[in-house]
Amino acid sequence: MAINNKNIMKKLFLLSALIVISLVAKSQTSLSLSEGESTLIYSLPKTVFCIEVETEKTTQKAGVFYRYSERYLATNKVITEDRVTYKIKSIRVKTRAIADPARTYAFVPGSGKGGKLSVNSQGILCGVNVPAETEKAALSVSGSFVTDSPLPNTLLPLGEEYMMAGSQAKLAEGAAKQIYRIRESRLGLLTADVDKLPADGESLKAMLAGMNKMEAELTELFVGKTVSETQTQTLYLTPSAAVSNEVLFRLSALKGLVPADDLSGAPYYISIVPSTIGIGSKSKTERNELYYVLPASTQLSIGDGVNTIYSNQYFVPQFGKIVAIPESTFKQSNVKIQLDSQTGRLLSVE
Repeated sequence: MAINNKNIMKKLFLLSALIVISLVAKSQTSLSLSEGESTLIYSLPKTVFCIEVETEKTTQKAGVFYRYSERYLATNKVITEDRVTYKIKSIRVKTRAIADPARTYAFVPGSGKGGKLSVNSQGILCGVNVPAETEKAALSVSGSFVTDSPLPNTLLPLGEEYMMAGSQAKLAEGAAKQIYRIRESRLGLLTADVDKLPADGESLKAMLAGMNKMEAELTELFVGKTVSETQTQTLYLTPSAAVSNEVLFRLSALKGLVPADDLSGAPYYISIVPSTIGIGSKSKTERNELYYVLPASTQLSIGDGVNTIYSNQYFVPQFGKIVAIPESTFKQSNVKIQLDSQTGRLLSVE
């Protein structure tokens, strides 16, 4: 018996379409949409806190000749062991608004309601008879790193006498003598106490720069080297309730910024305390009204349990009270209503 592939594919397509339609209808039942009804869907915003934590990683590396630093360079201020440490440099907090699923509503334009709703790309209500707000560029998620150059792994500028000696003490002595030769040569150039001076100022500057670099590299073999890196990591937090002294992250001496559940680091706490908490949401069956938010003034603070590192106040819509715009407002065809898409507050009615 011949099988009609075209009919089978058509039936499969219709079945898939029916499944998708049923899922969409199921997800919209709370909005009580009617067939053939012109309905506008909009959301009120909720705030996401984007917490940028800048840490400084300091790497100390001991010089190979640190044991001979006092003998040859007359200094005991040296790094004697490799070590890595982290510290918090700064904390910055930015906010962005996303659509709140718990505050998503259906609005049915009717007779006498000439208002045209404006929403942004996320579906957040911007107003009536006004242009939608231009959204801000997305915040950067990746961290930025500034690194120093590693300790050079080059041959020492020493003669055969020292390189063939085969002992650390002899190599240290040769490196120290080379440091003193560089210093004497530099002093001779600066005081013009040499047989032949460079042809011009640029040549002199290049020679001095080369001498300074070589001296620094040789000195690091005795006193050690410190390298600093700045790392920025961003944490995202969308609070749905007040927070009091909860662990936001931890700072490990070995690994830097680690999650809150990693006990290898010292905890840093966050508190988010709104002045008042409003009603969570309105009934989604009330389709003939528009809503805006009276955002709650909210204090956000971050600290280590003793000292407060960051503290600021924000207006957070998810903690605020929802207010209905009177229906009579929409009877005016030329009415203009402006809302803040970041906080959901009413800005103006014209």
